[in-house]
Amino acid sequence: MKKLFIIIIIFISFQSLTKADDIRDFEIEGMSIGDSLLDFMSKSEMKKLFIIIIIFISFQSWTKADDIRDFQIEGMSIGDSLLDFMSKSEIKNNELQYFTTKRDYYIVGIFDDLKNYDQVEIYLKSNDKNYKIKTIAGMLKINSLDKCLSDKVNIVKQVDNLFSNINKQSDIKAHEADASGVSKQYIDQYNFNKMNHIRVECMQWSKKMKKERNFSNTLNVVVMADEVHNWIMGGYK
Repeated sequence: MKKLFIIIIIFISFQSLTKADDIRDFEIEGMSIGDSLLDFMSKSEMKKLFIIIIIFISFQSWTKADDIRDFQIEGMSIGDSLLDFMSKSEIKNNELQYFTTKRDYYIVGIFDDLKNYDQVEIYLKSNDKNYKIKTIAGMLKINSLDKCLSDKVNIVKQVDNLFSNINKQSDIKAHEADASGVSKQYIDQYNFNKMNHIRVECMQWSKKMKKERNFSNTLNVVVMADEVHNWIMGGYK
């Protein structure tokens, strides 16, 4: 019924175009060539829409990939040296101060000159002189959980089509970094070998974590090596 109704509406729309002699007279969903997209959505909505489209295209390029090292976020893959993208001084200056003591891994934040995301986080092993990337997380700031979940559904549909033979787990879990258990991850995770995985998640931080750690709610696309997963499960030691 819905498809039939849509076809009828399209026929009616074309009938209304019979008197038009300029493509700018033609409308789709009330929009015409030459209209400003700002008349229909805000700049922030336009940016988010553009980023989601880019993510879809990125997933399409992964159709022949069977190893998480083949997947890229902002041109970077697991196993690449971060020195190919940043200098040692830039890496040091952009280390995120998530921990007060030295741990087995540390995290570098990238905020500038990004094409698809608002922020990228790179996980590196401490004392690794080659600065090999162990995990990459691309992050979009979306405060509304409803909006984030809606966008996540669209991305997950694309990933489902690409990785239909890969075991997927969907879950809502408390984030390990918040001892109160209030901060939640809404996850769809695709597990490859061991615990190497790709996941799409909505991260919703508690008010306390936002205030004390300056965290933001985000929609994340994460490519994670099993060694980092094990480190996190072990308590970030």
